[in-house]
Amino acid sequence: MIFPRAFKASRPGGTMFMVSICLMLAAAGPLAAAVEYKKAKPLADVVTTKASPVSTRGKLRVPLITWGGDVATLHAVEKGLFKKEGLDVEVFLENNFPKQVEAVLAGRTPYLRGTMGMINAAAEVFDREGVPLTVIYQLTWSTGGDALVVRPKVKTPKGLKGKTIALQLYGPHMDYVANVLNSARVPLSSVDFKWLSELTLPTFDTGGKTIDPVNAFLEDDDNDAVMAIIPDALNLTSGGDGGTGAAGSVKGAKILISTKTASRVIADVYAVRSDYLKSNRRDVEKFVSALLAGEEDFGKLFAQKSSRRAEFQGLMSKAADVLLGSPQATPDVEALLGDCEFVGHGGNVAFFTGKGTTRTLANLTSEIQTAFSQMGLTKKKTQLASAKWDYKTLGTGLTTATTTATAPPPKQRFDTKKVAAKIEQQIAVEPTTWAEEGTLFQIEINFEPNQSEFSDTQYADDFSEALKIAQTYGGSLIVIEGHSDPLGILKAEQKGESKVVVSQMKQQAKNLSLERSQAVRKSFLDYCKKRKYNLDESQFIAVGLGIQAPKFNPPRTKEEWAANRRVVFRIKQVEAELTEFTPLN
Repeated sequence: MIFPRAFKASRPGGTMFMVSICLMLAAAGPLAAAVEYKKAKPLADVVTTKASPVSTRGKLRVPLITWGGDVATLHAVEKGLFKKEGLDVEVFLENNFPKQVEAVLAGRTPYLRGTMGMINAAAEVFDREGVPLTVIYQLTWSTGGDALVVRPKVKTPKGLKGKTIALQLYGPHMDYVANVLNSARVPLSSVDFKWLSELTLPTFDTGGKTIDPVNAFLEDDDNDAVMAIIPDALNLTSGGDGGTGAAGSVKGAKILISTKTASRVIADVYAVRSDYLKSNRRDVEKFVSALLAGEEDFGKLFAQKSSRRAEFQGLMSKAADVLLGSPQATPDVEALLGDCEFVGHGGNVAFFTGKGTTRTLANLTSEIQTAFSQMGLTKKKTQLASAKWDYKTLGTGLTTATTTATAPPPKQRFDTKKVAAKIEQQIAVEPTTWAEEGTLFQIEINFEPNQSEFSDTQYADDFSEALKIAQTYGGSLIVIEGHSDPLGILKAEQKGESKVVVSQMKQQAKNLSLERSQAVRKSFLDYCKKRKYNLDESQFIAVGLGIQAPKFNPPRTKEEWAANRRVVFRIKQVEAELTEFTPLN
């Protein structure tokens, strides 16, 4: 059994009694439990089931997993939206992904439900059997339910080089950790992945063995980091404030990054066997149409839950029963919903066609399969096709369907003036601390003396990298810092120039660095607009540091002198500081 991924979403104060009890039992139990690590194997070497024709008799069985996005699917069933499309659907819960794969291969259902990482891990199996997968629908993005927890010695994602990370095999965090490492330019081959069979604390007798990454992190000090669902991450870090070392926590442990920041990494989707799609394309289209209608109708119910309380609570109780095994666990279902973002019609258009975003089916498939090959999770790259729907037709009858063939631009999250002022204040107090704390990644652009223009042709590669990170880590704050070389000012001080002159030179350097950062910001945003990418412009803050934080002080070579003249895209994790940074409602 794989413990439901959905228990990830509960917040402090929820009714996650089962997880809490397991944590207490784990803490109270023997600390010397043997940790059972798994060897990374391609799923194609684990699942040996042969492909059989899909049964078209009886009800159409559709898998769910315990995740917030599946509440909308369940709502579509309860409202009769599948029946309206002429489909007799029966949903069933299956959190054991290899078992899901076996069921689809055996023909008991044509549909496979999982994250893009899980679907890509399975693609090789279906390709082997001559029934390759086609991805047909995106439900959600994870926007807070998954986290990377580290011990105190790991300060940034770059610090994971040479370290050990515990995580579940064939679970939702495989591509998540790969994305973080690749974004930090940490070679995957430099990291020791410790694989375990369960996602979180098991609710069954494990025979004295530790089979989940959470307990492995607690019991094995060699694990420098762990990929965890949010309830576990909060327990390991004593509520997110830093582990105290008390029961269930690790001294000094902290959440390095969650999907609040990495908000476009874990995509939840439905895939279908290509042979079934070929023979039943109209039925599959009806299936997608019902999913879209169910999601839209659920969105209206959620928005009106106060005035439609009985209906909303009825659905929450049903979802709690189906997804969590207890009709009383409604607060946990609502917590699930808080940690995911439904993408709707516009999001599906963007994901499958690439309109306005780099976070597409094609791009995610490419990056995931490249990473999985390096991690020993796949043997070869496998085509993962799109159904190529007519989204204009699929939008018929939907009040929220996009009319521009692209997803709407994201809402402005920050008050840029207030954020810039806060950053300036922090930098003035301690520029080194500012550069280190909360920095996830950085991209540097060098410029020539007296350069004031930054063409998107000259800096296309840098801008492309910045765009990809900005859209992948949509919850981050990206500070575009202008830096000046201090050599001229150092020489003036050496010559004995007055403090007034030196002070003026420093202010001029700061002003010029700000102008350069503003010029880079404008050129970058123009680059994105020309290519019709959707960005929240308030995510990008231009600041000038002047000579406050040179790479080399003093520069001793021509190369060091040139390296000091730079603009830095600093990607900051601010999810714990949103109040300070005054996000807009």
